[in-house]
Parts: sequence; structure tokens; C-alpha cells
Amino acid sequence: MSLVHSRLVASIGAGAAAATLLSAAAVLGAPSVAGAAPTATAITVVSPAGGKVAADTTRQVVTINVAGLTGATLDDASIQDVYLGDNCQSLDFYVTPGTTQLVVRTPDPGGCAPTSGVASETITINFANGVGALTKTLSGLVFITPPDLDTTAPVITDLSSELPAANRIKQFMSTGNQVIRVKAGSGFSFSGAAGQLSATLGGKPLAEIKVYKTDGTVTTAAGSNAENGNWFTGKTSTGMTNGNLVITHRGVSKTFLAADLGTSVVTLPVITGVTPLSSKSNTSVTVTLSGTFTGATGVTFCGVAGTNFTLNSASTSITVKTPTTGIADDAAGLGAGVFSGVCPIKVVTPAGSNVHTAKSILSFLAE
Repeated sequence: MSLVHSRLVASIGAGAAAATLLSAAAVLGAPSVAGAAPTATAITVVSPAGGKVAADTTRQVVTINVAGLTGATLDDASIQDVYLGDNCQSLDFYVTPGTTQLVVRTPDPGGCAPTSGVASETITINFANGVGALTKTLSGLVFITPPDLDTTAPVITDLSSELPAANRIKQFMSTGNQVIRVKAGSGFSFSGAAGQLSATLGGKPLAEIKVYKTDGTVTTAAGSNAENGNWFTGKTSTGMTNGNLVITHRGVSKTFLAADLGTSVVTLPVITGVTPLSSKSNTSVTVTLSGTFTGATGVTFCGVAGTNFTLNSASTSITVKTPTTGIADDAAGLGAGVFSGVCPIKVVTPAGSNVHTAKSILSFLAE
């Protein structure tokens, strides 16, 4: 086994070579006779599933099964090189973990160019010492351009998409049910065709995925250069553990790490009940909040801090007094010259504050 091949054995491992056969075998020719070129009854792409490989990506592993080989031996010493199509030739990063299987790795750097002009690539195994070659046309192997994202805040909450880039929200709630927007890079477009796109955030699937054209209209068409830089939206699921995004597009998956995206998943407080629902202006009243308040350190009303804050041991209930000043007839609260109105209630935690809902308000009455 050559030095190149020995290194590849260590980097690929036995697992890739033992992948399950997925695609159907195709008859390549009749059994060979003495002195004839090598033949095989079938050459089949075993992995990746469906034969779809990320184009222009280094060290992608392709496992090929060779059945019924005659006229040659499938081992490291007997193989000269491997072609995975016209644009990916003379590959010598391969191993033969058995007598019927060949594991090939795409070049580093560069990878293999996207498949173009044919339904799938032609695989050629060239044997050394003039023995000849095995060729399989329409092998089912296809190199597909992997997803690419915009360089500026590509993953955000959809509601913050109209804000300046620096202010767009990249923090998502672990409780899910948020719509996020994912923007493609300037040289890539997402396909809106059925079954072409799926994604997970924090290890959980995005639901209700919709693909948009660059003009903001929903599309069900395949991607095109004219739509480079388009985007898709999806609704997050509960239980996310991190901000990593995995996009599968046309059968090829790519992982985008939270550290590169600037995304994060946080557990924010949730207010489910407020008692009482109203207070007199400029009068302090004790308010009880119900919900989930892990790590809470305080409460604000119209942005003004309450007093006498107490969190119960289960982090499910807070009692706090409304401030007597700073809300009514004050620019920091309801506004100068305003003596009554509805104030949003915010529970403060290190991870952030609760999302404003109809259950997180207190009315101040002028009496």
C-alpha cells in the first residue's frame, strides 16, 4: 500500500468503506476472456446516498462497489488512478478495503467541479501496467454546488430583516416558534421546487419552509443565476441547543457553525399571567407575574425598574412593586404629559428579556 493510500486509510476509516449499497447495479459487459480488457457486471456508487456529492469541496468521500470483476484485481497495487467524470480525473487518493470496493477522495484543494451537460458522471478505474480500464457511464454520481450564505448577518429573525444589518436579531429562543430568514450568497440561489430544500437549526428541523425570489415573492421554481442572493424562511422548533444551521439543498448538506454566523439559542423568560392587570398612575402596587423566569434579576414597566423584586424558588412566580415615578407624565415611561396607558412588562435575565405578548402588559389608570 502506497504512502498516499496509507494516509487515506487513516483519514477515511473503515466506516466509509462499509456503507450500505443504495443504488441499483447496471450491467457493464460480458465476462472477460484471457487477455481481454477488464470487465465487471456492475459498478455502483454506494455512498453518499443517492450519489450526490458536494462540488468544489475538498476531501469528499465516494465509495464505489465493483461486482463481478474479471481480468484485473481491485487492490491498491493494481490501480493506477480513478476518474470521477471529465472534470475530476487522475485521482490517486483512494483505498481498496476489500476485493469489491473502492473508496475515493476528492482532491485537496479544489474538489470536483459541478456536474454539467450530463445526467451523471462517468466513472473510470484505470489499472496499472497496461491492464486497461473499467468505465461506467451514467453512474448516478453527481457533483452539486453546496449551499452558500451571504456574508452579512445571513441568519436572522424574519421580523428584524428591515433593520440595519448591525441591529438584526441573531438570537433565537429555545422554545421555538420563531420565523427566521436565511439569505443566500451572491453566487448562489435556493431552489423553491418541492423536495429540494430542508434545514435544521440547533439540531431541530425548520418547519413551513418558504423560498423567496429576490423581489420578495414566494417561488416554487428551481434556483437560477437570476435569483442569486435570494432567501428562505422557516419556523424554529422547540428544544434547540445551539445556533448551528445545517442546510440540505438538492441532496447535498452543509453545516454553518454558530461561531461563524453569530447566532445563538437562549432560554428567555415567558410571562403567562399578570395580577392585577392595572394600577393607578403614580401609585405603587404589588404585581404578581406567573410563568418561567429562570435566572431573573428584575422587572421593568415601560422600561422603568420595579422595586421589591422577589423570585420564588421554582422560578415560576415573581412579585414586584410598580414604580411610583418615572411612568406617568414622564418621558422615560408613558411619555411627558401622559397620565395613563399600557406598559409592556419585561423580566430581565442574563440571556435577555421576554418577548412582548398580550399577557405581558400592565395598564396604568389616571384616577
